[in-house]
Parts: sequence; structure tokens; C-alpha cells
Amino acid sequence: MNFTKDFGSSYPIKSEKIPFYFSVDFEDFYYDSGRRLGCPNPTFKIEAVKKSYRIINKYCDQFFNGKRITFFVTAVLARKVPELIKQIFDDGHEIASHYNFHDNVDNETADSFAKNLDIAIDTLHSITGERPLGFRAPNFAISNNNIFAYKELAKRFEYDSSYKTSKYANQVTKNGKFSFGNDNLREFCVYGMPYIFDNFIIRTGGTFLRLFPAYLTIQAMKKAFSRQHVPILYLHPYEILTEKEFWFTWKDLKFMNLKQRSAFWLRQNQWSNLGNKTVEKKIEAICKVFEHQGPMREILNF
Repeated sequence: MNFTKDFGSSYPIKSEKIPFYFSVDFEDFYYDSGRRLGCPNPTFKIEAVKKSYRIINKYCDQFFNGKRITFFVTAVLARKVPELIKQIFDDGHEIASHYNFHDNVDNETADSFAKNLDIAIDTLHSITGERPLGFRAPNFAISNNNIFAYKELAKRFEYDSSYKTSKYANQVTKNGKFSFGNDNLREFCVYGMPYIFDNFIIRTGGTFLRLFPAYLTIQAMKKAFSRQHVPILYLHPYEILTEKEFWFTWKDLKFMNLKQRSAFWLRQNQWSNLGNKTVEKKIEAICKVFEHQGPMREILNF
């Protein structure tokens, strides 16, 4: 098999398996949801976050041949548990940025986006001693035509992994990059495979991995590779845990009215329960076809 034709002539051939990168959007679902829902004093589930990291580290040895991964970390979580973020960094993983708070970038102005990016960068830098090279937007929520956001990212980062597409890579970027004057941003797109007569999109991770059979994620990752994208598998801490560690009790939602309270209490099954127990087996199945390459920053060397 010749993998170089898909990622460029300098991409290394490491095995007969298809290369991919596993990453985690490292956030606290309980805090982020409470804040988004209007809780006056949102709190964290720190023990749940720490537990998720222990499981992820196990994956590295169990499925990834000991190779490290990339953690896209929200700055608000980093400020809460700087010692954990430093541990992750010292363990050899990459610490990249997942913004300041878990906010949708499309709801920001150019000025507020720039300000929050700088806060996030400074937070991570103060903990690890290194500026983050990469960024991923919460919820991948940068629309493809949000030029100001990508311009601001290009000023600060080497790469981004927020752009959602079903197109071939060369239809999205030129030589894998977005360019704004002297600022270049390597873009590692989040691929979505059209499915069921193009009426549905299967992305390579998150809810799609948990709720659908593993073969659909494998198929989507293969399709991404065939369209010259770097296959990326992504997950969140709340999807890795299996005992509802980030669960909101009925009492936790007392700040909401009855209708809102009922709707969220039921819907949180989507994030904190459904399919979580299948994730480990699905990662195992994926790794029979694909081989994880290491932190995403390493792609920049090729």
C-alpha cells in the first residue's frame, strides 16, 4: 500500500494499516452544560475528568502501541485543574487549545474571539511552558465561511482541526493550508461521509461513534483517507465514561423551569449514557484497520 499519494509525497509509510490520529476534546461536560443552561454557579466534575484521563492513557497502551495523543483543552478547565494538564503534558501528550470557554465561535465577534483566544493560549502556556500549536473549536462551531475566525487562528496557531467538510481536501485548501497574507494555517478537516442518499452525514467520532456500528466509522475514515484527508477519530471525556459520571440529577437542574428541566434531563442520555459502553470495543475494531500515529503536531513535520 502506498499512503504517500494521499497525504503528500513526504508523508511517511509506517505500516500496512491506514494512518489516523486519535484526539480528545478535553472539557468538563457538567460545567460547560451548566454554564450554557444558565446555572448561576456552575461547578465541575473533576474526579470524572481525571477518571477519563486514566482510561484514555490505558487506550494509548492498549490500542495505540504506547503512542501519545492530542488533547484539545478548554482554558476554563485548565485553570481549574492546572496540575492535571501539566501531568498530561509531562506524560508526553500534546496540549492544544479548545478555546477559553466551551462557546460557539460563530456567536463571537472578531474582537471577542481574538481576546478569548489569547486568554486560552496564555492559560495553557502558563501551565506547560509551551504555546499550543493547534486549535479545535468547541462543537466544531466555526462555519466554513467565517473568514475572520480563520484569520485570527492563522495569526496564532500552526494548525486547526475545526473545518467540517465532505469534499476532497484539494477542494478545501491549497496544499493543506489556509493562507492570509503572511499567515498560514494548516487545516486538518473533520470529514463527514454522506450517507443514505446523501441525506445524512457520518462524522468520525463523538456521537456518531457511540450510536452507530463501528463499520460506519471505519467506512467514513476510509472515505476521508481516499479524499486526501488525515483520518481523525475524536472523543470527549463524557463519552469514555460508562457510569454517568457527568450526569445532572433532577435537583441539579432546579434553576430551570419544568419544561426545560424535563427536556434536558432526558436528553442528557445522548451524551452521558447511550453507546458509551461500546466505545472501547469500537476503538479496538478501528485499530485493526488503522494505526494511530501520535500527537497531531507531528504531522507538521511532514
